[in-house]
Amino acid sequence: MVCPKCNGTNVNVTTETTGMSTRNRGRGCLWGIGRATLIFCTCGLWLLVGKSKGKSNTNVVNKTVCICQDCGYKWYI
Repeated sequence: MVCPKCNGTNVNVTTETTGMSTRNRGRGCLWGIGRATLIFCTCGLWLLVGKSKGKSNTNVVNKTVCICQDCGYKWYI
């Protein structure tokens, strides 16, 4: 590896997190209707059961980065 700015060969290659996104998904209206029906049929005892939170997906975007140890120049591969 050669630095494009100073032509030095003392280059460190690492990964860098550039972005992150989270998508939350609930249970939906059918789940809510079913839960309300169970609460009504059991005279409220179903309220003792905890509520489900649903699912979430997290996507992480990584990029490979080169950093020159001589001049400090940084570039992406």
